[in-house]
Amino acid sequence: MKEISIIIPYLNEPDNQVYKTVKNIYETASDSKFEIIVIDDCSKEKYIADLKSFPGVRHIRNQKRLGSGASKHLGMTLANTKFLCVLDAHMRFSRGWLDLALECVSREPETCWCTSCMQLGYGVETLERATVEYTAATILFLDQDAHHGTPCREIVEAKWSQKKLGEVEYEVPCILGANYILSKKWVDHIKGLKGLTMWGTEEPFLSLKTWMAGGKCKINRRIRIGHFFRDRAPYATNVWALVYNKMFLCKTILPEEIGNKLIGYMPKNGSFSLAMAEIEKNSKSIEEDRQYYQSIFKASIQDYCHRFNIQLP
Repeated sequence: MKEISIIIPYLNEPDNQVYKTVKNIYETASDSKFEIIVIDDCSKEKYIADLKSFPGVRHIRNQKRLGSGASKHLGMTLANTKFLCVLDAHMRFSRGWLDLALECVSREPETCWCTSCMQLGYGVETLERATVEYTAATILFLDQDAHHGTPCREIVEAKWSQKKLGEVEYEVPCILGANYILSKKWVDHIKGLKGLTMWGTEEPFLSLKTWMAGGKCKINRRIRIGHFFRDRAPYATNVWALVYNKMFLCKTILPEEIGNKLIGYMPKNGSFSLAMAEIEKNSKSIEEDRQYYQSIFKASIQDYCHRFNIQLP
């Protein structure tokens, strides 16, 4: 039986990137240890990846667009292995990376792991040439200069943080970089990315739930994964969906007073109205999720902010 499921959602990836990513996984890791679950989130016909040459790949095509968060969650539920690795579809890998990832998550199965995110693109095409390293993140709950007209992206937003010089493995407030490794048992315990739609807020959602449920978030900088940065995504995402995911996080895992206060800072425009209507439509399941999280959480959001010196509004 395979040890880990590598989950890769994609939508309209150009330049055969999905194929190249999968091929590079096979080139840098032993295929006796992994399966790959690729989820095509209803790409246009010309962007459907041809992965028939890789017998260990389960290629699933959504009949309608679910979005990044929901597609990743689907992959998590379909996995039959002990461990999970969630990636984007435009990444490159260093030899031995999977063995290091498995060592980390086997040693600490209640930790959500992330890796060094090496910037590719903008003239840098190979991991060997990459020099810009991003190392996990912190969470900005509210821009201290924010007001009621602030963009929604300045509320409950993951922000890259500086690396700790000389340290290889350490605890971080938030994973980031679309390169994280978890145990299947832990994902099931914290309900993975259940409830999110389209794109956005995935890393803060996983990170906060992990920490408040008694786990940790860590980075291992020895695991280097190259990520192709680009100026724009090959698909459109409605702003209301980004707002909805932030609202969903506020409603399900934050104390009611804090969550409603953060929602109150969001711009009151058409996107806000659409997102709030969807929140109200899903109010019953949101309350069920909220009660479940309250039953498993061992630490408060105040404990989290005190631990990482993060300000709440």
